[in-house]
Amino acid sequence: MTFTDTQLIAWLEAWFWPMVRIGGVLATAPVLGGRVVPVRIRVVLMVLLTMVIAPLLPAAPYLETFKAEWWLEVGQQLLIGIAMGFVLMIVFEAVVLAGELISYGMGLSFAQLVDPLRGAGTPVVGQLLMVMATLLFLSVGGHLRLIEALAVSFQTLPVGGAGLDAEAFSMLARWGSNLFVGGVQIALPVMIALLLVNLAFGVMSRSAPALSALSVGFPIALGAGLVLLSYSLPTLAAVLNHMLDQAFTLIGELFRSRASV
Repeated sequence: MTFTDTQLIAWLEAWFWPMVRIGGVLATAPVLGGRVVPVRIRVVLMVLLTMVIAPLLPAAPYLETFKAEWWLEVGQQLLIGIAMGFVLMIVFEAVVLAGELISYGMGLSFAQLVDPLRGAGTPVVGQLLMVMATLLFLSVGGHLRLIEALAVSFQTLPVGGAGLDAEAFSMLARWGSNLFVGGVQIALPVMIALLLVNLAFGVMSRSAPALSALSVGFPIALGAGLVLLSYSLPTLAAVLNHMLDQAFTLIGELFRSRASV
């Protein structure tokens, strides 16, 4: 049995194009593409997903290797994957923002830890909420929904198609505002309660100036914040589930709108 160069190149490209898009998703998506996941694991996961998805895809158009059209298609597939991961990344960044807002009210804004998922400094409260959000994401099957959305994207937005246009980037930009909306929704109950605690302590310190604001106020705010955090976890679950539903809906709308062009 013999194979021509054209047949070998077509066979390799049938696996190459899905791998580029999947690599873009794993480079930006939370949890699966986090910095805590070793590069080798991500590469193995990318290859395994390609082996599962590639046989189900329609034949991609032939593009001469390393020509301008070939590089443009590589960039387009990579951009599609990055956009999909970016949509989910906004959800987790909203959780980190909520942790920072709560930390300011508790007096823990100075306590910073390196977040292994993001590779950046995060307040300890933000780190706690990030761990909770990761567990919730896995418990509700968010990683499976991501893989499903990735497989469907090859049907609605095939290789060699129109790709993302200005309308898609506008939708992604508008989605970025949910970072602040979701963060405030998660943190607002605790922030209001801590504000009342601080106001009460401010009135008390004015009536009794001998009280030390640092030695008395900080433990009170810290203890109240920890108690309020335990009661705010259902809010975190509700807001995270709502934002995840919105994120996957947006991913579907992006690809459906491009498929209808």
